[in-house]
Amino acid sequence: WYQRRVREENWKAFIELTRTKAESHGKAARYWDRIHNILSLTLIFLSAFTTVSTLIPISNSQYAGALLGGLATLIAAVNGSLNPSSRRQQQMEASRGFRALMLKMVRVETERDYEELWKEYNKELLGEPFLPAKFKVNDNTEFSMSPEFQMLIAEKELDLKGTASELGSTLSLKNKSVENPNVGNDNIELGAVDSTKVESTPLLE
Repeated sequence: WYQRRVREENWKAFIELTRTKAESHGKAARYWDRIHNILSLTLIFLSAFTTVSTLIPISNSQYAGALLGGLATLIAAVNGSLNPSSRRQQQMEASRGFRALMLKMVRVETERDYEELWKEYNKELLGEPFLPAKFKVNDNTEFSMSPEFQMLIAEKELDLKGTASELGSTLSLKNKSVENPNVGNDNIELGAVDSTKVESTPLLE
């Protein structure tokens, strides 16, 4: 019964963790998608205005075209530096990966599949892209130790208690011998006196 309860708690913790991870990466993916769309549309409009400004016969049109061209170049440089399209793709793949793990755990049927999903979760964490704190979804997931590990800890504690009791008994015997060093000698002296009395009795008669 205890093992079943621990398994259920860790199963729920796995579902909650993968769900929050998927939502967090989904929020990051939507953010970078919005940035990508804004920069792309701005660059398109600036390029179009630059072309139109060179065709319209107005005074100082060359300065307007140069200004618009400079802005377009600046936005293109920012877009290339941030690379929001690639970041969006990375966050989307991470979100899909964690969501797939969550659905697999929901449909898990054997203990072997359960253990394999935890291994896959650890691998997914190693390849997880950086996630800023503002995109993280808070969770209060609590884990429990596996029954096998708890049994191992209990066995270690029993071994330590047995070793400590043995050391305590040994130290107590040593302390007694140190406190009463003449116990054995007193017995020997008493035995010698008694033997003297026994030997001297016939002489008195």
